[in-house]
Amino acid sequence: MRLTAELVRNAPAYMNPLGERELNLRGFKIPAIENLGVTQDHYQLLDFSDNELENISNLPKLKRLETFVANNNKISQIARGLGSLLPKLQNLILTNNKIESLEDLSPLGDIPTLIRVSFGGNPVAKHRHYRFYVIHKLPKLRVLDFQKVKPKERDAANKLFGKSEDSKKNMEEEETKITPGVIKKRKLTEEERAKILEAIANTSSMEEMKRLELQLYKGEIPE
Repeated sequence: MRLTAELVRNAPAYMNPLGERELNLRGFKIPAIENLGVTQDHYQLLDFSDNELENISNLPKLKRLETFVANNNKISQIARGLGSLLPKLQNLILTNNKIESLEDLSPLGDIPTLIRVSFGGNPVAKHRHYRFYVIHKLPKLRVLDFQKVKPKERDAANKLFGKSEDSKKNMEEEETKITPGVIKKRKLTEEERAKILEAIANTSSMEEMKRLELQLYKGEIPE
């Protein structure tokens, strides 16, 4: 079912137990985000759980939104630049989706306001460096997959991936070239994607890993 303006207007809306204005869009088999401009930025929480979303993109600027929930979808991609569209977003709950690799989580670095996130039930959560990578991307993160982030985890993440500030500087030039909230990249073949992932697995340099991440998102193949 398309997320029409009429569906958005007629969806259940209420004050939840935490005192947040919530719009409930659960279980409509929605395939893509659209028409959220009709909310007129009235809500602090949007719940898209139990739909058929394949990515998080095409969001308007929502200055009040603090929590985005989309459990039990088919999400495999997060658009770049969402922080500029969702300046108060603190909670991103995407349990039981289809995010596969650490590179797919790279756009989290564009949302520095996040303090609670969940990717449990996604294939990426099985990666041995998953927890450290997410902590590295989000300097304000307090809770990951409903477990508190410990100081020793933050230290380990910084040693493994470098400080978040360094990563932000490396991405600044690329961020000026993107359209916030829009997924726009060439579709890689399985062979091309495998080539990049193999290059990432074999690199021993953090700078090289970051360069390969950018190539993956831009649809470029390493030489």
